[in-house]
Order: sequence, then C-alpha cells, then structure tokens
Amino acid sequence: MRSKKFLSIFLVTFLVASFEIVPSFGESPWDKTVSDTKVELDEVVSSEVDTATATVQVNEEDSKDSKTKKEEEKEKKEQEEENTGLATLPNGPAYVGAFGGLNVRTAPWGSINGAICNDEQVTITGRDGDWYICETSIGTGYCHARYIFSSPGKAYYGDDPDDPTGGSNGDNGGTVTTSEVVINVDADSVQGKVVQAAQQIHDKYQGYQSYPYNEYTEGGNLGCAQVATSVLVAAGVLEAVAEEDGLGYASLNCDGTISLLEDAGWTSVSWPPYQAGDVVFWETYCPGPSHVGIIMNSGNSAQAMNNSSSDRMPVYCDADDMTVCKVMRKL
Repeated sequence: MRSKKFLSIFLVTFLVASFEIVPSFGESPWDKTVSDTKVELDEVVSSEVDTATATVQVNEEDSKDSKTKKEEEKEKKEQEEENTGLATLPNGPAYVGAFGGLNVRTAPWGSINGAICNDEQVTITGRDGDWYICETSIGTGYCHARYIFSSPGKAYYGDDPDDPTGGSNGDNGGTVTTSEVVINVDADSVQGKVVQAAQQIHDKYQGYQSYPYNEYTEGGNLGCAQVATSVLVAAGVLEAVAEEDGLGYASLNCDGTISLLEDAGWTSVSWPPYQAGDVVFWETYCPGPSHVGIIMNSGNSAQAMNNSSSDRMPVYCDADDMTVCKVMRKL
C-alpha cells in the first residue's frame, strides 16, 4: 500500500513539474489557447465579413452607376430622336447630292450664305429636324438633309424622302415608261389636249439633255416650268413668250406659271382624285411650289409628266412621289 501511495504522489508531482498544471484552481493552458484561437478566428471572420460587405457596396454603387449611365444614354437618344426628322446620318463625313449646287443657310430655311457643289464632301457636326449642321468649303451652316448622302455620286429621286441615302433637288420620283401610263381622257377637251401635248413632248425628247432648254435653266437643272408651259402652249392653253428650237414656252418659274394659269381661268382644286390634264405643283427644296408637272391620267393614284433635273429630259413619275402643294384645273 505504501508503495502505491508513493507512486501516486510521485506521478502527481511529476505532472505538476512538467506541465505546470494546477489541478484544482487557476486557468488551464488549453483553455487559454482555445480562447486566443477563438479571438483570432473572430477577427478573421470579422475581416472577411467587412471585405464581403465592402464588395457588395462597391457592386451596388457600380450597379447604380451603370443604371444611371443607361438612363442618361436613353434620355440622350430620345432627345436626339425628338430632334430628328430627315436628318438621320451620324456626325462625320458626308456628301452633297444636288446637281445644281446646294444652298448653305444660317438656320433652317434661314438666309443663304452661299452654295456648294454637287458631290462636295462636308462634315456633319449636328442635326436639327430636317437639317444637318455642316462644316463646308464656305463655312459652317445648315444643309437640308435631302441633299446630304453617306457617299458620293448619289441623288434623291423622290421615292423615299425618309431615307438618308437620298435627298431632294426638285427631281421626280422613280421614272416609268410610256406603256405604264394609261390615259383615259376626252381628246377634244382642254384637259385632253394638254395630255396629248404632254405625251408627244415626252416621247420626242428622250435622252440626256435632249430637250431644248433655255440657258437660264442651267442645262435643264431648273427646267421644270419651261417643260410644263411648253405643253400648255402646245395645247393652246397659254401663249408662248419665247421658244427654243421651235418649241415655245410661257414661263421659267412656278410662280409665273401659276399666275398665267389663273389669268387663263384655271382654278386651284382639292385632290385626290386627280384628273388627267391637271397641272400639279410640288414643294421640294423650299416652302411653296418649286416643281411643276402635268397629270397624265385620272384617279387617286396618277402619273405626272415633268422635267427631270438629273436626267435632263421629260419623264413620267408617280404624282405622289413628291409633296404636292397645289393642283390647278380648267373647270
């Protein structure tokens, strides 16, 4: 028994000396280690939580910034669309498509600063409805969108005025052949005589600059009134004031043609329908009548004979290819 008791005392003393263990009081070294580790783990977890929170906050800010940018871009696009009519080309290089030259103005339909040549390159710097703000060879000014193209060698023929690949220089729309124009009119009436004269003149002068244009029409670029009044002179409606190669005409401008028709007893009428032999006026490069032709057949959809500024000869086109602003008829 003594030896067992001694052995027990020896083991306890040995443990106390080796590990500094106090069996009944004080703090255990293992407890201390666990406590310190817990504090360290708490600090690590806290740091990771802070990092994650910061990341979330940054992502939220990025999301807000992204949303704000998208909203700003949307608003900018909407503002541009609100201020865009025919002018749909982006800023940058573009080209003039006006055979007689293009007026550069101080504002939409403002004063004319001067004119620039066909196929001249300009630089679009802004848009305003149907107008481009352009840097040109004569300075910065407003150019009508119907005359400005994305590439050189193009011209507008009236087929789609909303298409930026074409503007308007007073030309007709897509031309048609004689066989496509079905004429149904009393040949003995005034209207019938006008249609017959228009058909004969159209058929006779086919080919570039084949028509005997007056020098003031710039080789046919401004020849619409001469061609239309040559028809009216041939039909006996108007008296000739001059002639070119035996073909008489009464006027070289739209306003003068309107005045002569009014003096001859012709009246402005509503349309459609059109009647064969009507004289139709279109609004093209400026407000009011600036192009004139002869209606060839009756109905809501009609063909018109008129001068082509680009083809430099009389052609047929759909009457509604351009903006009709006045129709005159002998009642």
